Amino acid sequence: MIKEKKIKVVDLFAGAGGFGLGFKLAKCNYELLLSLEVDKWAVDTLKANSNHTIIHNDIKKYNTAGKIKEICPEKPDVIIGGPPCQGFSNAGKKDPSDPRNSLFKSYAEWVEVLEPKIFVMENVKGILTGKNERGEKVIDIIRQTFEKIGYRVNIWELNAANYGVPQSRERVFIVGNKFNTDISIPPITHYFHYEKAKLNGKAQNLLEAITVIDAIGDLPELNAGEGSEEDIYTKEGSSTFQRISKGSNNILFNHVSMRHTSRVVKRYERIMDGESLFDMPEDLMVRKRNGNGELSQVLFSSNYRHLKPNMISYTIPASFYSNFIHPTQPRNITSREAARLQSFPDNYVFKGKRTQISSKLLTKLGKDSENHLSQYNQIGNAVPPLLAKAIARHLHSYLNNNFGILT
Repeated sequence: MIKEKKIKVVDLFAGAGGFGLGFKLAKCNYELLLSLEVDKWAVDTLKANSNHTIIHNDIKKYNTAGKIKEICPEKPDVIIGGPPCQGFSNAGKKDPSDPRNSLFKSYAEWVEVLEPKIFVMENVKGILTGKNERGEKVIDIIRQTFEKIGYRVNIWELNAANYGVPQSRERVFIVGNKFNTDISIPPITHYFHYEKAKLNGKAQNLLEAITVIDAIGDLPELNAGEGSEEDIYTKEGSSTFQRISKGSNNILFNHVSMRHTSRVVKRYERIMDGESLFDMPEDLMVRKRNGNGELSQVLFSSNYRHLKPNMISYTIPASFYSNFIHPTQPRNITSREAARLQSFPDNYVFKGKRTQISSKLLTKLGKDSENHLSQYNQIGNAVPPLLAKAIARHLHSYLNNNFGILT
């Protein structure tokens, strides 16, 4: 009997595990050897959903070949991961001196020591234009780093919505291989409605991008402050995406709405009716935080955005708790609704607090030991599992052709 070899995978900067989960969902005989993650609550999430080896530590502690091989004695075929990228993010201040920007070097050390056949590194689009303190393009430095250790490098720009994720999320994937071949981007499976004419007939073999309501419309209605971290949920979904997300699972995790004042609820109701934030009555306008009732002049470019039912979602960022208003209910979205928009299945449970105050404030309060990634942070930081699944399936053919999966 012909038996397929296990394709061994190491997941660095694993976060809540979206990237690794996608490789599991691909069902191409991938096996996660280990996941490495520094954040305690993200590790709690990984352990609640996985049974492979999970290392809770800082990647910078493994700074020699001996230390890397000690915790990963078996060579992986694939290394995946997304080193933190805040300094290159459009949502951040684009600080080239941000120490987190150099964490790709730690990732590269693991690749050099363990010599996987393929690696995939995820990052924000800002990495394509970001420069270091000397004015050198970061993407060129990354490419050269991996080419020096023997990898052919391709740069993919992918939008998760083209792979069945109900969200417009553009990300860069740096893909290296030992086969000295160019690896093309995974073929898209979904198209945006406005692309149909441009596709010129090719759309007939594709599905239309998943809308917000098709993704979360079946989840129980909640008023502000309602919900439970764990509840029984037996309703059948009305869309294919909903049914697949629910699967055979009757437990609904992490579906808890934030508490809102009646004033905020009224503000949301008017925004849902199409009213501009700055055209509503003064008593419903946003006040400055600790500003003694003074009106805020901030334009809130990323806050108070109503998720339109029949459109795909905006990008879910790392801190989305006040960014998005539910399509039909005057409240912010829950962790579970955001997880659906990121394409996590319903049986995937997130640990830790739902929200967290800023690192700066925690330090000021002397609570650095409590500085962990909230559920919202974990979900927003994740590689969408369905996008990761498409990548995993695409890479399988290259591994099969060049590595010989069958024995």
